[in-house]
Formats: sequence, structure tokens, C-alpha cells
Amino acid sequence: MLKDFKSYSQDIVYLKADINYTEFYMVDGKKILSTSTLKHHEADERLKDFLRVSKSYLVNKLYIGQYRAHHKDVRIYLTNGYEIKVARRRSVAIKRILQNVPRVNFGA
Repeated sequence: MLKDFKSYSQDIVYLKADINYTEFYMVDGKKILSTSTLKHHEADERLKDFLRVSKSYLVNKLYIGQYRAHHKDVRIYLTNGYEIKVARRRSVAIKRILQNVPRVNFGA
């Protein structure tokens, strides 16, 4: 059943690691549990437009609304209101990628 959802990557807002499982958070608010790791899903070609923002999160670029940096604390805000902390090691690369996404707002 999860394979059906993965073919519709635009319906997935983000994926969250949970030890050796992955939780898929969908646009309609549903949460789907996968028995594969986040690393496994990250390698899936159907999720190529997703960004690995930290050890625990893989986020669909379609749903990133805002990028905010305050000193070393960097966060992205999704269009569904969810907030995700970006890993310090990934923050520069994530910012560079998101600068090419016109709808992403860069707050203070």
C-alpha cells in the first residue's frame, strides 16, 4: 500500500525517521508507517525532489514555505504550519537549494 503513495510524491509532505521505521506525513493529514529506514527512502528515485534537512527528516520542497536563520539556529516552516530544525552541517546547502525555489520566504 505504501508503494502506491510513493508514486504520488506530491502527496507526501515529509518523512520522519523513527529508529528502523519511517513515518510518512501526507497532505491530507494521514500518517503512514513504513518498515524501511529513512536512508532507504532517501535513495528512492521517486523522492528525488525531497531534501534531507537533518538526520531525522526528509522534506518535500513543494511544502517548504519559509527558511529562517537566527545565529546557528536554522529552521524551515512547512505550508502545513509544521516547523523543522535544520542540521547545522546541512544549513548552507539547504539555503542554497531553497534560494532557487521562488515561493520560499527567507525570514530573519
